[in-house]
Amino acid sequence: MKKSFYLLPLALVLLVACNNNSEKETDHKDHDSTEMNKKDTDANHEHEEEENKVLLDNGKKWKANPETITGIANMQSLVQDGISGKTPLTALHEPLQLEFKTIFDKCTMTGESHNQLHNFLIPLKGDLEKVKAGNVNTESLKEIQEYLSTFKNYFE
Repeated sequence: MKKSFYLLPLALVLLVACNNNSEKETDHKDHDSTEMNKKDTDANHEHEEEENKVLLDNGKKWKANPETITGIANMQSLVQDGISGKTPLTALHEPLQLEFKTIFDKCTMTGESHNQLHNFLIPLKGDLEKVKAGNVNTESLKEIQEYLSTFKNYFE
C-alpha cells in the first residue's frame, strides 16, 4: 500500500507534465495544427477518463475494508459541516486531507478492488487541491458531497 501511496502523486505529476508539454508544443504551431492537437488531447482525455472510471465487479459491489468505509463517511460528514456552515470553508482542507491519507495508509484491499478504489479516489485528490487553494464554495462542496455519496454504488 505504501508503494501505491507514493505512485499516485507520481502518476499525477507525470500526467500534468505530459499535458504541459503538449500545450507548449501547440504554442509553436499554426492555428490548424492547434485545432488538431486539441482534438487529440480531447480524445486522450476521454480515454484517460474511461481508464480511471470506477467499474463494478461483474455487476456486484467491491468489498472495501472498514477503514476505507469509515474514511469516506468521515469525509462526507466534514463536507456536510462545511455546507451547513458548522465548519468554515478555510478549515476543511486539513481534516479532509487527513481522512484521505488515512484511507491510503490503512488500506488492506488488494487486486482489482484496490485498483477500483484508486479510480474512485483520484478525482477526490483534485477536489482536495481546490479546497487547499481556497477555490471552494458551498456549491463545489455539494458536488464533492454528491461524488462521495456514489461510493456506496461501487463498494460495500
